[in-house]
Amino acid sequence: MKNRIVVFGLLITLSLMSIGGNLVFAEETTVEEAETVSEELLSEEEATEDEVLELSLQEAIDYALENSKDMEIERLELLKAEVIYKDNIRAVEDLEDNPSSIRLREPGIISDIGPAIPDATVNRALVKNGAMRLSIELGYNVAKWNVEMKENQVKYNIEKAYFDILQVEKELEISEENLSLAKKQHEHGKLRYELGMISQQQLLALEFNLSQAQSGYDSANMYYELQRMSFKNTIGMPLDREFGLTGSIEYMEYEPIDLEKSIKSALENNGGILISKDNYEYSRLRLEAISARYPDITFRYREQAAEVAKADKNLETALVGAEMQVRSAVLNLTTAEKQIATFEKAVYQASEGVRIAELSFELGQSTPTEVAQANLNLMNAKKNLAQQIHAFNMALLDYKYSIGIGKGF
Repeated sequence: MKNRIVVFGLLITLSLMSIGGNLVFAEETTVEEAETVSEELLSEEEATEDEVLELSLQEAIDYALENSKDMEIERLELLKAEVIYKDNIRAVEDLEDNPSSIRLREPGIISDIGPAIPDATVNRALVKNGAMRLSIELGYNVAKWNVEMKENQVKYNIEKAYFDILQVEKELEISEENLSLAKKQHEHGKLRYELGMISQQQLLALEFNLSQAQSGYDSANMYYELQRMSFKNTIGMPLDREFGLTGSIEYMEYEPIDLEKSIKSALENNGGILISKDNYEYSRLRLEAISARYPDITFRYREQAAEVAKADKNLETALVGAEMQVRSAVLNLTTAEKQIATFEKAVYQASEGVRIAELSFELGQSTPTEVAQANLNLMNAKKNLAQQIHAFNMALLDYKYSIGIGKGF
């Protein structure tokens, strides 16, 4: 019996040891799996941070609008203006329904809901002719227009920065091509020197050409990096974030432009004109209300008449300015477009110049200096073409924003 008890006890002990061992093993396995998962998550986070953010033009604009502090401020200003508008418009509607409630009090009788003067007769006229309502609506409309103009300003700045960096990127590419060409010519020169076909002085000249090309490339690369930092700052991206652009410096096609229709669109939609029009109308209505109480020989009448004249002048300036923006943008656009073909021909001629200079050098009919000059002419011709395409794209950009609400002041 004792033997059976002993055996039974041993079996229980072995079972518990077996279970305990399994538990420990399971626990160790869980820790290892957790460590593995944690390492994988960290790797994914590092990969995300190191991942290059590829941006099209529209993606760059969306990124900037989402991260723009200026846009956030304008939207908050609009929300604030909306609250003020709702309160004030109700007060104006009450006065319109019951104009007798307006009576002579201290200056600022209706200051909470719009400009007023300490005269019940004038204030009633301001309510009756719509000047008071217009002043309230103008405040709210200006806040809405400011949001639209700020959005346009952000978009314009991003599009310009995008085109700027593409141009600098193209110039870096051209400098790299020039460096590659100089290296090739230097390698050929060394072979020809070893064969006794050129002098040491000519080889040194080729080495100098290579050094100049390397210096030009280093300078272009430095400027490119500075431009990248500027672009990050413009779109609100951290300076240590890496990105790439999917676009390229190229001629942008556009629909035929009807100048008169474009001017008409600008005069109807420009934010500065809209504000100036409402300011002028309000000043005129205010003078109308004041004239009901004060004759034209009084200071108060003449003071407001001067405000009307100023508002009229501001409106005229806004109208002329908007039309000039459209006309100048179209003029720049057509001029830049015509010149692109000329610069393309210059690139072709410079390419032929390099080919002829290399061939002449191989035949002993030209010097390394002439070859270097041909290389320089080609690089400059390509840069001039890239700059002209950039000028065309910027003119098209200016035109696009000149016919709408604009991009602020």
